[in-house]
Amino acid sequence: MSSPGTLSDAATELTAATNQIANEFIRLQVSADSHGSERLRSREPFEIARQIVARCAVALCGDDELVSKQCAGGNRGARAALEGLPPAEAVDWIRALERVVNDRFLACQSVDISDAREGLQRLGRLFDDLCTQEMDAYQNTVEELSGWYSRVGTDLLGCLASGAPVEPHTVNAQARILSVDPHQPFRAIAISHEPAPSPQQWSRVRRRILDGLRRHDPQGQILVRDRTGLLLALVPTLGDPSAVVEQLNRLLSDEELSRSLFIASGEPAATLAAAGQSCRQALSALEIGVYRGQRGKVTQCTEVILEVLLVHNNWVSRRIIHSRLGALLEKPHLVETLRSYIACDMALQRTAEELVVHPNTVAYRLRQIAALTGRDMRSVSDLADLQVALMALDVVEMRKDLDNGRPDLRSLLLA
Repeated sequence: MSSPGTLSDAATELTAATNQIANEFIRLQVSADSHGSERLRSREPFEIARQIVARCAVALCGDDELVSKQCAGGNRGARAALEGLPPAEAVDWIRALERVVNDRFLACQSVDISDAREGLQRLGRLFDDLCTQEMDAYQNTVEELSGWYSRVGTDLLGCLASGAPVEPHTVNAQARILSVDPHQPFRAIAISHEPAPSPQQWSRVRRRILDGLRRHDPQGQILVRDRTGLLLALVPTLGDPSAVVEQLNRLLSDEELSRSLFIASGEPAATLAAAGQSCRQALSALEIGVYRGQRGKVTQCTEVILEVLLVHNNWVSRRIIHSRLGALLEKPHLVETLRSYIACDMALQRTAEELVVHPNTVAYRLRQIAALTGRDMRSVSDLADLQVALMALDVVEMRKDLDNGRPDLRSLLLA
């Protein structure tokens, strides 16, 4: 059994040698760095080393309560996290100081072999406690940084998608904070889950989506903004821009996802600062895909480009409808016949089968449509004009749904 008085004498010796121990520790760290070490242990200030040595003296006296009230080891853990260093850097310098203190303790004249075990145990508990504090500080700082980076990325993506004017240098500065190269091409992807998922279900689906996208982005530079059931992502496209769409189509090969996900993509943008338009295209294409019930496929902006243009110009949409469809709007069965006739490539028999009516009925309705619109039902150009009018009609009906309470995807995402 060691003698408390003997350990107290060792504590007194450590206290007297505090400056020497701290100096020795700092010299060792400087020496380690001079041999090419990339570790930053030598940057620990002399005063922190002195404080820890003082705690060691208290620990040897056995006053654990007093030790617990002493200051921590300089928040090295928090600083290591801020500097982007690995977790080991948060505690390596403490362990290095522990070795120096242990050597000095064992060299004390008052310590014999019977005292060494308990003294080392007490010092070990102290340094274990210090390491725990620094690791906690490291973890807390990492979590704070993660939340901050997430907020920066979310705000940046929200600003781009909103259509507000942006200064390229501001976007570039925020991108660099996030370790994202702003000068590479980006493509926006918008995804909606219907019916609305639970938070737990969305968490699983979201993880699968991002895991799939990250295969296309090994550098981890995707920007994401999401709400439960709705996600907008800007994905770097350094290679083939269509690779992102192909990756999403592979994701939709899963039957469960294909039944619940609507996915749309915008056009690639040359830089991050110019990617706001791609975001708005993707969201508009997503709204059209949802309205048309196009689950389980990627609706590309170019496939619905006219609808996307019309969505953002209500006056133009209404003028096209009234100038090209006119009185036809009062006869829904004629509008349905016109849709089917165009979709069936002007084939009378196929249109009749689609509508489950006699071909003569289709022919009669087409004559009525021609009379009401002044268009030739055998003219490709006339039918193309009518098809544009039908697209405008879809857009207006979609906007009516929004006005009647159906949630606007962009408003939900940017709220």
